[in-house]
Amino acid sequence: MMFNGTYFLFTLFLFLMRSAMDIESFSTTNRGVAGGVIATLFFFGPAATGFTYIVSFFFTSPSMCNLFVIVFNFFIGMAGPLVVLILRLIGSDPVNPKDLLVNIAITIEWILRFIPSFNLGKSLLFVINIEYFERLKGKPITVWDSQVLLIEVIFLIIQSVAYIAVAIKMDKWATNPAFVQNLKRILTCKRATTNLSGGDDTDVSKDEDVIAEADRVLNGGANEDLIVLNNLVKRYPNGKLAVNNMSLGIPPGQCFGLLGINGAGKTTTMSILTAEFPPTSGDATLAGFSVTREPEQTRRRTGYCPQFDAHFMNLTGVEHVELYASIKGVPKELVKEAASSMLAEVGLNEFDRNKLSSGYSGGMKRKLSVACAMVGQPQIVFLDEPSTGMDPVARRAMWGVISNIVAGNDNGNPEDKPSVILTTHSMEECEALCPQIGIMAGGKLRCLGSAQHLKSRFGKGFQVELKLANVNDDDEDFQAAEKAIVLSVGLDENMDDVEAAHAFAEATFLNLEKAKNAVTSLTGNEDLANMIDGANPTGYVVYKSASSDIGVSADELAVFAVEEMRMKAVLDFFQSQYGETAVLRERQDSKVRFEVGSENIKVSALFGDIEEHKERLHLTDYGVSQTSLEQVFNMHAAEAEERKHNTDDG
Repeated sequence: MMFNGTYFLFTLFLFLMRSAMDIESFSTTNRGVAGGVIATLFFFGPAATGFTYIVSFFFTSPSMCNLFVIVFNFFIGMAGPLVVLILRLIGSDPVNPKDLLVNIAITIEWILRFIPSFNLGKSLLFVINIEYFERLKGKPITVWDSQVLLIEVIFLIIQSVAYIAVAIKMDKWATNPAFVQNLKRILTCKRATTNLSGGDDTDVSKDEDVIAEADRVLNGGANEDLIVLNNLVKRYPNGKLAVNNMSLGIPPGQCFGLLGINGAGKTTTMSILTAEFPPTSGDATLAGFSVTREPEQTRRRTGYCPQFDAHFMNLTGVEHVELYASIKGVPKELVKEAASSMLAEVGLNEFDRNKLSSGYSGGMKRKLSVACAMVGQPQIVFLDEPSTGMDPVARRAMWGVISNIVAGNDNGNPEDKPSVILTTHSMEECEALCPQIGIMAGGKLRCLGSAQHLKSRFGKGFQVELKLANVNDDDEDFQAAEKAIVLSVGLDENMDDVEAAHAFAEATFLNLEKAKNAVTSLTGNEDLANMIDGANPTGYVVYKSASSDIGVSADELAVFAVEEMRMKAVLDFFQSQYGETAVLRERQDSKVRFEVGSENIKVSALFGDIEEHKERLHLTDYGVSQTSLEQVFNMHAAEAEERKHNTDDG
């Protein structure tokens, strides 16, 4: 509308300038020239607008579309009329007429008349040359003759309505995922085949809770849920399976936590549910409406906070929320109140909400995105990492906002409460907000249930975290190790002098062979020597030093040996005390985490055993806890990565 208004003002200004400058070819009233030119320019504006909108649907890059439209219209609007005029001039030669050229000109005219720029160019060019057509007909004519601009103006009038109507319809089609997918298949002459459109059922490691949920959805048990995913599959053209046979139902009043590493399929699932693009197979319903067949209905009931902030840099925060409130159908008289209330709830004060969004920090932008998603009280809310970039205080406040949204109206009817899907990398956030959690990996839902259920089910006992003491010069085991190492390289004097032995160790450097021999002599086996290898993360630093021209100092080698002997003592203790139920899950320098089976083992006994041997094992800190949600998440992520590598290798 703004373009059309500007265009008409410009057209009026242009015509007034032509009249003022006395450009008789276009401003004279003889032969109806002035009226014809005004009509042509008047109807060209809306016709060109609709045509350009239609063309824009075939481009993904605005700059490329803009360049194409300019070049295309210039070429058709200039070259087309010139070609037609030249063919008519040559073909209508009274001495040597060529009917074929005239027929070609007429054919070109009828084809190019569907392009508004041709109608404009031809009308103006033929108005200038109207005297030629008078001589050709042998009688006076006006510009409204069919050979001048009558047909072109009629086409522009029709196009002014038809092209805009088609553009509106195409805009509706373009936001329908199913239509877009079918159109692409038709244009590329491809058909959806079973092996390409279906999911991958070769993975038999499905969790029993996931299977039970899929059966519930299949048997109609989730029909009353606000969000239902039924065998949802998304396979990209390159063959990548982003979402694999996902079935899930989320009832009203529930915040569902969707966890997964980057690339697990979370954002793809969100994009399907928001009707951004269609699934390859399967379907999802939001409040009973299909996201593939009824995207308009689902969008009216949905609020979406995307992973990356989609803001207009020249709008303020309050203008953003008012815009989305209007789009969502909030009554005009309540828009300002709804926007102000929502901005206050997410924590944007009067000063911040009236600033341009381009000046917002990362946390403020996330608050604005959440406000835009939640304004208008949508039935369904999708929050893709809503607290990213927020400080701890703001994050806690955002949790309160999300909890209030999930609580919904206080009328006692649970069906009036919204459903929320939350994706996040914060396990703490998920535990605080989500009574039901699903973990995605490799495009599949790997497990499903409450946080406590997942920890109890996949946590295989107690998690024991230990911190070993740093090796000091006055530690007896270090002094003994240092002495043994310097003896192995030939020191045979002052052995009772600890300081002398330490000084000798600091000044003595061993190559790789001597270093391995020294630790073998110290321990009586080759276990430590085998660890000094470039492929071993524990002994890599010592290996690099020993492989250098200088070598590794005997002092550094002694520290390494003592650390590993202490670590082995801890491992031997857990294996002898708890047998095969004790598994080393993680090690980072002097910190280790064991998983100990909880069967027939009391927490008090576990604490007592560690406390009793704490000094002997050189422990400074230790803790016993239940398996955390993060550890369950990491376990499933690691299993998915392992399956992926095995598949790639196969």
